[in-house]
Amino acid sequence: MFPRSGFTYLMMNKPLGAVCSSVSDRSTTVLQLLGPDIKAKLSIVGRLDKDTSGLLLLSDDGMFVHTLTIPESHINKTYHVWLGKPVSPAQQYEYTKKCSEGLYLPPCEKSPAFTAAPAKLEWLDVMPPELGCASCSAECLLTISEGKFHQVKRMMEQLGNQVIDLKRVAVGSLFLDKKLGPGEYRSLSESEINQLFTL
Repeated sequence: MFPRSGFTYLMMNKPLGAVCSSVSDRSTTVLQLLGPDIKAKLSIVGRLDKDTSGLLLLSDDGMFVHTLTIPESHINKTYHVWLGKPVSPAQQYEYTKKCSEGLYLPPCEKSPAFTAAPAKLEWLDVMPPELGCASCSAECLLTISEGKFHQVKRMMEQLGNQVIDLKRVAVGSLFLDKKLGPGEYRSLSESEINQLFTL
């Protein structure tokens, strides 16, 4: 179904501080990062918070944008999460189990309470024993199939921790191109577009 002829499909490495909006009086928008080579009027496919970096998709194909963003599509999003407190092996097991079962998240300022869909948690970079927490980790990959308000941060808060840095590294099975620096972008290939719909 995609890509469709005549449309533009981009991958951007969204930098920290940029906002996913068409207009902002206080911050740089991701659309302002696009160079004069981009003539199409693009829409942002989903959004990332101002203090979240990583994989962002943009396109002028309304059908493509709609397909990727409607809840019924259940497109997975994977985030690299840096936590404020190291997590012991026993806690890692509990975090992983609770995420896989679906966490209840209490209401916040812009979102009612809800139970998150089952999510996958994978732990990274075990901390050196000399730091006082053998086999602990403060980094993980979290894969969710939703995109509710501050969902990743709320999930970690509910588990008793705090997100200190957050980067989206994949949408579906499409991973952020490591060659793209913050604010850089490039066109998606046909095979990469197809990856978006491979869960």
